[in-house]
Amino acid sequence: MDHTDSYRSTPLFKKAEDIRTLATAIVESAPEEAHTDNTDPSRLRFAKHMLQHSKDDIMENAHTIGAKIAGAYAMDMYDLQMENACLVRRACREMVVALRGLEIAGYSEQAYFDLLRQAVEEFRPLFSAWVGTFKDSYYQYDDWGLFNPPGASRN
Repeated sequence: MDHTDSYRSTPLFKKAEDIRTLATAIVESAPEEAHTDNTDPSRLRFAKHMLQHSKDDIMENAHTIGAKIAGAYAMDMYDLQMENACLVRRACREMVVALRGLEIAGYSEQAYFDLLRQAVEEFRPLFSAWVGTFKDSYYQYDDWGLFNPPGASRN
């Protein structure tokens, strides 16, 4: 492992990998077809769509977490690190919300869902500490105003 892969040994990235592994197990164990007591064809189509969409969302977000962490480690620009951090936070939140879509589609494995939720909760303080390491001395001014360090000006 060279210095460009040093992020892989951090507790933050290891927890992101744990989250991805749990998410993968949940999605792979989910049924191919939605289960519902309702026989209305439109409700069945909705449940099927919800199941597939939720599985896709969970996997996309699980992969986004590690990728955006790696991206933030690869740069030292505050604004880009903060942007990646926001995407990591969003991915965590959306992945947990997507579990509800699985439930709506008739797949409810609360013990597994709770494991994933717990892993995200364990990730949160690691994430917060990581964001605290971002140095705001080097940045490109963000004209949108979202990712500028405190006190930054366009000058």
